[in-house]
Amino acid sequence: MSHDSHHRPHDNAAPAERGASRRALWSALAILSVFMVVEVAGGLLTSSLALLSDAAHMLTDVAAVGLALFAQRIARRAPSPRRSYGYRRVEIVAALANGSVLWIMAALIVVVAVRRFADPPVIKGGLMIAVAVAGLVAQALAALTLARARHESLNVRGAYLHALTDAVQSVGVVAAGVVIVLTGFTLVDPIVSCLIALFIMWSGGKVVFEALHVLLEGTPREIDLEALARAMQGSPGVASVTDLHAWSLTTGYNALSAHVVACEGSGADDRERIREELTDLLRREFHIHHATLQVEKSCRMGGDAGCCGDWLDRANGEGSSNRPNGAGGACRE
Repeated sequence: MSHDSHHRPHDNAAPAERGASRRALWSALAILSVFMVVEVAGGLLTSSLALLSDAAHMLTDVAAVGLALFAQRIARRAPSPRRSYGYRRVEIVAALANGSVLWIMAALIVVVAVRRFADPPVIKGGLMIAVAVAGLVAQALAALTLARARHESLNVRGAYLHALTDAVQSVGVVAAGVVIVLTGFTLVDPIVSCLIALFIMWSGGKVVFEALHVLLEGTPREIDLEALARAMQGSPGVASVTDLHAWSLTTGYNALSAHVVACEGSGADDRERIREELTDLLRREFHIHHATLQVEKSCRMGGDAGCCGDWLDRANGEGSSNRPNGAGGACRE
């Protein structure tokens, strides 16, 4: 059976330049770098593990923001014969690295905290509070700076979570310092450190699992694949849709491929019209930036078994007689 295969150009709607997120990252990097030095000095002077762990976490923030900036720069490189999609996935790898570092830092904090339960040091609570408040201001400013741009990229979201968890950690350090000043109960320092470590693991885990979802080419979370299939199969001239796949190259850049079977009697011009209309539908309604659609004649015309079998039928484990309303096969003109 002869058929026509049509593919979209590489980019039919490239995502907007992420200038806002780059500016936010540079601002956050400057803020965190300055206050990281303050917290390291304060932690050494006060012998506070909570403060030192906060400073160590701020160091990972600086590294995370630097990595995010580097990843954005690499991701802007043009595609090449060896990298036909370009380097967009570098941002996802950077997000995965940032989330993994959060887990490592949390584990290290717990290890040191356990040791301090057995041998708690003398802690200068007053100075600890002062330095922690300064760190809280810095981390809050960095988090607010990144908050507006965090939806542009999972990479930026990873850096934002680093700053946000540090701000929460600083709140805990301030609270621990107050308890120490008022009661002299120094064990509150490792207790707060362990609670902060749990929060760090939770926030880092969200970034790690989302990055893995993208790297495993899972369906983008914002796309309802069944609703998308119904919309495609309800388009005029479409008999069925098979081999439907949707994935993300990076945050906000979704791709799709599908095998579309045209209604019986469709000519080459009809199939080209179907492809163009479906591509426009996918871009407008489902934010698909890169669509590869193979449109061919109805399987009734050639008996090609490979094109038979509706995607929704297979996804729902149903026969064509149970196809959901409007799911295809109506061949509207």
